[in-house]
Amino acid sequence: MGASTYSRRVSLVAVLRLSVLTFLADPQWLVPSLIAPVIFGLVSYELFTGAGPWFVLYAILGAGMMSMWGQTLYGSGWATGQDRHLGTLEPTLTAPTPYVYVVLGRVIWNTVAGLFGGLIVFVVVAITYGHPIPLANPLEFLLMFVFVIVTLAAVGVVFAAAYVYTRYAGFVQNVGEFAFYIGTGCMFPVVLLPFWSNPISLVLPPTWALDALRYLAIPGYQGFGWGFWWDMVGAVGTTLLYLGIAASVFRRVERHVLEAGDLNDW
Repeated sequence: MGASTYSRRVSLVAVLRLSVLTFLADPQWLVPSLIAPVIFGLVSYELFTGAGPWFVLYAILGAGMMSMWGQTLYGSGWATGQDRHLGTLEPTLTAPTPYVYVVLGRVIWNTVAGLFGGLIVFVVVAITYGHPIPLANPLEFLLMFVFVIVTLAAVGVVFAAAYVYTRYAGFVQNVGEFAFYIGTGCMFPVVLLPFWSNPISLVLPPTWALDALRYLAIPGYQGFGWGFWWDMVGAVGTTLLYLGIAASVFRRVERHVLEAGDLNDW
């Protein structure tokens, strides 16, 4: 194993460990990531009561997405914002290990925490429902659920890259939080929104992934007319595009810091 590979692996593990410790040391994350989604999940379940067994999945998906937003997207988007806020961004960027590995470690932890939050929502709503959740293929549902988190993480990584250019990352995230819930179809399908908003929603990878997840889990679901497989093509394509954009921005930022020494002029 080369020194460069070893350094990157060690850095990735160190960032993962620090991310876990930071999460445990800052209990405020428990509210948006675990407590609030459960409350919204139970409220959604009560709203859908009597509407048929398949509608319990809308409550699970909607509240689960809230938990995944809180950690996967919001937390990943803040991956560089916290460094800029604490004044550690320039020193980290000039370290021997590429900065993308620092962001990757944070994104991996946020993804795992988001999946854990979604699982808690699933268990609580399932217990309240009192019957087996109507899933024909639980394993496929779980795999798609993880894929939805990956698409969220892709958006979070782009946010993390873009927030290097602004000191108002927290403000942007707070303003866009509920717009993201609605725009990606967390609580209800995007096709129920005005038609002019659909192209805006389709720019976001989770929109495609969530539509595909509903096609997979809910018999007779009518979302975008192109069906499950084209949803998957769109989700994979937009996710790769977002990751490519993020990688390009991070390379540009690292090059700027190495040349100028800081980001004060940004």
